[in-house]
Amino acid sequence: MVITSEIARAVGLTEPVAIVWSDTKPEDALVIKPGIWACVMWFYAKVVSEGKTAAFSRETCGCPGGAMGLGFGRPFEKHAAGSEENFCLFLSYGREGAADKEKFDAFVEAIHDRRQKQMFVNGERFKKDPSTVQDFLSCLPLFDIPARYIIFKPLNKVAAGEQIKSVIFLANADQISALSILANYHRGQVTDGVVVAAGASGCQAIGICTYKEEIATNQRAIIGLTDLSARNAVRKTLGSDKLTFSVPYLLFLEMERNVSNSFLEQDLWKGIRDGA
Repeated sequence: MVITSEIARAVGLTEPVAIVWSDTKPEDALVIKPGIWACVMWFYAKVVSEGKTAAFSRETCGCPGGAMGLGFGRPFEKHAAGSEENFCLFLSYGREGAADKEKFDAFVEAIHDRRQKQMFVNGERFKKDPSTVQDFLSCLPLFDIPARYIIFKPLNKVAAGEQIKSVIFLANADQISALSILANYHRGQVTDGVVVAAGASGCQAIGICTYKEEIATNQRAIIGLTDLSARNAVRKTLGSDKLTFSVPYLLFLEMERNVSNSFLEQDLWKGIRDGA
């Protein structure tokens, strides 16, 4: 049976994307070759914009950050940083934060790619200092999933029996507003019903941050694609005005049930949606 989304119809969205855990890789799936760097969110962009399917494994997830975001543990040793300590320097201010600068200089000297070398020296500066990165990692959900593959596919291509872990809408500001109201429609929350995943990577927001909500007593929606690197990767495909809005499957079903007779069927929303 094809899963259709009343939310997408009423809000005026493209087909949502489902993240599925599976031990089987679809034959037609887009994949990353082992050892090749690639951004997971670029593949998400191909799925949402072209209706394709993408598959990732521990060996083919593009980068260790993508492995972390999708739920394949925290393989820091596979990151260009080589260790958690160097990862914390990379995400903050690089050499300036190194306790042993001589050791760090030797590490950087061994890097062949000039751009990457410069990034390690300066750091990405997404966090104030290495200790802040440690705090970030301690807050970031940790998943090491039992399945072999993580699949991105349009929701209407999900087969019976597949295990949906995250449903992801791509939305502009008006649509995010509507989705946020709908996520809280059945419980009247204000500050706790929707989370902006500030600081999380694009794949962490739609992946592990949303997985965590599945096991929460009070499930919430996650607004993502606030990651500048991910935004840069998908900008040409998705434009500059979109964010992701991801929900665990049970919350998705609750939201689907609440479309009927809600504000989404009233003239106020229809006028905003249709540009009236």
